[in-house]
Amino acid sequence: MSDFSIQSPLVFNVFKPVNILSYDVIRHFKKNLPKGFGKIGHFGTLDPFACGVLLIGINQATKINNIIHDTFSKTYLAVGKLGVKTPTGDLTVETSEIDDSKYLSEEIKRLPKSFLDTEFSKIFLGEYMQSPHAYSASKYEGKALHEWAREGVMIKKDQVKRNIAHLQILKYSFPWVSFRVTVSSGTFVRSLFEDMAKHLGTYGSLKALVRESIGPSHMINALKKNQWPAMGEQNILKYGKCMDEVLPLPEIVLDNAAARKYLNGIPFPVKNENQNQQKIWVKNNNQIVGMGEILDGYCKVVFNIA
Repeated sequence: MSDFSIQSPLVFNVFKPVNILSYDVIRHFKKNLPKGFGKIGHFGTLDPFACGVLLIGINQATKINNIIHDTFSKTYLAVGKLGVKTPTGDLTVETSEIDDSKYLSEEIKRLPKSFLDTEFSKIFLGEYMQSPHAYSASKYEGKALHEWAREGVMIKKDQVKRNIAHLQILKYSFPWVSFRVTVSSGTFVRSLFEDMAKHLGTYGSLKALVRESIGPSHMINALKKNQWPAMGEQNILKYGKCMDEVLPLPEIVLDNAAARKYLNGIPFPVKNENQNQQKIWVKNNNQIVGMGEILDGYCKVVFNIA
């Protein structure tokens, strides 16, 4: 391994392929990044059968994980099959129930795409109550629900308010439905498609799922597998983005004296009262020294960059 080290907080927009775990991507980066990168973590897991944008933070960039979740919606492209039900809500496992009714094969089959588009938008756009899927990374007593499920314990958590900002049916070729959806963080698209199918009066399970974007981070600019860092590579900075690129916020630039006070935890006054409760980047010499939050006319420390 080279003596080159990384000490800056960086975020990598990575394209996770299908059939690997999100942690497999983390493992690759941990193994191949130069030394000194500190902590590492991803900003929201993707199911093994899914692909698309996986944000990975190193060093103190891991601190913006929850803020990314709270700030940005996520856009997915999905393909689902009507008339089949599986324990996981996707077609990676054996079907548990099949709808062989005439209603499915005769009535639902004849529905036009425009009807599905209008109906699903009417029912699901806006506030949407959803329970985390039994086979998901959502936690119960510190353990993921999918771990409980694979031990034979099915945990059903209370419904949580989510938001569907955009839902468009792209193609309907019975029994296959392809759609694009933009959702608030924490929304399970597998569960959404099950609910969509249930609204029609049948079952539904996903065949494919692509996370196209998380806020401004899009899969078009994501690092494909052949672009992931290799052992001994030094020019790793070309792959990573600064925190303010993946989380654009207003910024305040401090001179050296004010920056030293801020880094010691001393709040500084902010003139604009309309910025109350707003998070901002605090910079010195065009470099981020921390994140602040404006409260009662003062910028107070959320976290600082050591």
